Amino acid sequence: MRGALCLVVAVALLGCPATPGVTCRSHEDCHSMAEGYCARAEICTRVCDTTADCPEGSACASGGARRVCLRACERDSDCVTGFSCQADVDDVRVCRLTLPLEPPK
Repeated sequence: MRGALCLVVAVALLGCPATPGVTCRSHEDCHSMAEGYCARAEICTRVCDTTADCPEGSACASGGARRVCLRACERDSDCVTGFSCQADVDDVRVCRLTLPLEPPK
């Protein structure tokens, strides 16, 4: 019990490592993931060439002009609010925006 409590306290103080698909507000929120950044959709991601470049639980998927790591999923409930589980070009299922982003101002 004491070990579990220490783990909970450590996570609360240090935060959980960022993974693709976790919500963010700034690039700093994603720095615990190698080469991670906060995308315009306010999720952590990173550029990739193949799924092997992505952290566990994510897949390399088309992301407009480049390929990015997105959270892998089986159903919509695996995704954060505003995202749904959709098949990518390689039939890999990833969390994608449900509605398109507004153009930048």
